[in-house]
Amino acid sequence: MKQQGVFSRLSTYMLRHKLLYSVLGLTTLLSITLDLGIAWLLSAVTDKAVGMDVEGLKGLAIFGVFYLLVVGLNNYTDAYLKNKVSARIRNELRLDMMGHTLKLPQSYFDNNHSGDLLSRFTNDNQTVGEACGQVLIGLIRNPLLAMAAFVYLLYIHWLLALICLAMGPLIFLTGKIFGKAMRSNSEQLQQNMGRTTSFLHDILGSSMVFKSFSIERRLLKQYQGHSKSIISGELKRGRIEGATGAVSSLLGNATFLLAIVIAGSFVARGSLEVGGMLAFIQLMNYLVNPFSSLPGLIAAMQQSLGAAGRIFEVMDSKAEVEELPEPVTGSLEFQSLVLSDLSFGYPGADKLSLNKISLELHKGMNMAVVGPSGGGKSTLFKLLLGFYEPAAGRLLINGTDFQELSLGRLRSLFAYVPQESGLYTGSIRDNLSNGRPGASEQEMITALRQANAYEFVMELPEGLDTDIGEEGSRLSGGQRQRLSIARAILKDAPVLLLDEATAALDNESERLVQQSLSQLMGNRTTLVIAHRLSTVQNADLILVLDKGEIVERGNHEQLLAAQGRYHALYYSQLRQEADQEQGGLNLGKEAEAGGELRPETAGV
Repeated sequence: MKQQGVFSRLSTYMLRHKLLYSVLGLTTLLSITLDLGIAWLLSAVTDKAVGMDVEGLKGLAIFGVFYLLVVGLNNYTDAYLKNKVSARIRNELRLDMMGHTLKLPQSYFDNNHSGDLLSRFTNDNQTVGEACGQVLIGLIRNPLLAMAAFVYLLYIHWLLALICLAMGPLIFLTGKIFGKAMRSNSEQLQQNMGRTTSFLHDILGSSMVFKSFSIERRLLKQYQGHSKSIISGELKRGRIEGATGAVSSLLGNATFLLAIVIAGSFVARGSLEVGGMLAFIQLMNYLVNPFSSLPGLIAAMQQSLGAAGRIFEVMDSKAEVEELPEPVTGSLEFQSLVLSDLSFGYPGADKLSLNKISLELHKGMNMAVVGPSGGGKSTLFKLLLGFYEPAAGRLLINGTDFQELSLGRLRSLFAYVPQESGLYTGSIRDNLSNGRPGASEQEMITALRQANAYEFVMELPEGLDTDIGEEGSRLSGGQRQRLSIARAILKDAPVLLLDEATAALDNESERLVQQSLSQLMGNRTTLVIAHRLSTVQNADLILVLDKGEIVERGNHEQLLAAQGRYHALYYSQLRQEADQEQGGLNLGKEAEAGGELRPETAGV
C-alpha cells in the first residue's frame, strides 16, 4: 500500500476527533506565542538592566511569574490532549482490526502466523498512535515556529534574518536525502520484529515441549539470530539518524555562529541593542532547531505509516461475512446431512484433500470416520463448519444447500469438541459461557455433572470462578477435555462433531471422557473422527477415509468381515495396546522383584 494512500486512510480516523485537534491547534499556537514571548522577555529584561530601570524590572518579574503559570498550564493541556487523541485512535484501530479479524475465513489463520498478527495488534498499533499525536503535532508545530521566529527576526534585523533563513532549506534537504533510507530501514525493522514476535509466541506457549526435548540452547541460538536481525536494523537506523543529526547540527551551528558574529558586529557599530541581540540568539534556536528535528519527525511518521499499512493490510483481507454471525438460539431441527461427490483442495496444494466424498447422515445416527493421519478427516469437519467451500459437489442440510444458510445458522447446528480443548484464558465460568452466553449457574453445574467435571471443578479454590491459565494450562488434559465437553453440552446443538476427542489422553482420562461423551451423545446425531477404533465399535456407520477418498464403509462387524483396511487398522491397534499393556506388566514385575531394571532384562 502506498504511503500516500495509507496516510489518507489514517486521516479518516483523525478526522473523527476534529474537536480535540482543534483544541490542540490552539495550544500549539499558544505555545509558539509563548516561545516567542521568552525572546521578547529576554530582550526587555536586558534593556531594562542596561538602562538601570529597577521599577521596570519589577514589572517584568511579575509578568514573568504569570508567564510561567501560563506556560505550565498550556504544556499540561497540550501533552494530555496529544496522549488522549493517540489513545483514542489506537483504541479505534484495535477494535476495527479485531472486528475484521473475527470476520476473516479460516484460510487466513491457516496461512498467517498468529504471532505476526499479535505484533500488528500491539507494536504497530502503538507506533501509529504515537504518530497521530506527538509526531503529527510536531510536524505541524515546527514549521510554524520557524516561520514565526523568522518574522520576529525580520522585525529585529532583516539582514540577519535572511542570513539565518538561507540555512533552513539546507537542513530540510538533509532530511529529504536521508528520508528514503529511513523509510526502508523502518519497514525492514518492523518485518523483523514481526517475525521475532511470531517466534516468541511459539516458544512461550510450548514450555513443556522445549523442556522435555532439552532444546533450550537451540532455541536460544535461534532467538539470538532473530535478535541480531533486530539490533542490526536498529544500529543501521542509529547510523542514519546520527548522520542526519550530524549534518543538520553542523549546518545549524554554523548558521548560529555566523549570526552571532554578525550580530556582535552590529552591536559594536550601535545599529543593534544588546537586548535585541539576546532576543535574536534565542530566536535563532527557534528557527534552526525546528529544521534540525524535522528529519527525525519525518522518519517517525514514515515508520508509523509503514505500521499503519500492516494494520490496513489485515483489514483489507477478504472477510467471509459482512457482519459477525450471531448464534441461532432456540430449538434447531435437523433431519439429514448429505454430501454428494464433494471434493476440496487447499489453495496451492498439488492434490485434493477430499475427492468425491458421498455420505448421508440422518437424525439420531452415529457415524464414525476413521483412517490414517492426513487422510482428510479434519478437512471434512472444516467443510461442514463452513471454514472452506468445496471445489466441487454438493453439501445439503435438511435438503438445503449449505451456501443458502447463514454461517450463524449453519454453525449453530453443530456442537464441536476438538482434539485440543480450545479453552481460553479466564475462568471456568467464562469458558462455559462460550457454549451458551447467558447460561445460568445451575445450567453450568448440570453440564459439568454430565461431563464428569463437577467434582474436580468444585474442588478447585474458587470453583466456577477459578482462573484456568493460558489455554487451560493449570488443568490436566482430561480436565480440559471434560470442560470442552461441558461447553458443547451447554450449546445443545442437534449435531455433535467429535474430532479425536480422546486421542491425547491416558487410559483413566479417556475412560472419564468417554463417559462424558456418552452423556453428550445421548440421542443426538453424531459424527466422530476416531483415533482409537475401539471407541467406535457401536457406531451405526463407519467410514474409512484414506488419501481423501472413502475406501470402505459399513458397521464394525461388516468391516471386520471384509478383512480390508479397517480390519488391518483395528488388529494393528489391538496388538499395539496388548504390547503396551504387557510392557507395563513387565515393568511392574521387575519393580517388585528387584527395584531397578537390569540391562539384560530391559533388553539393552
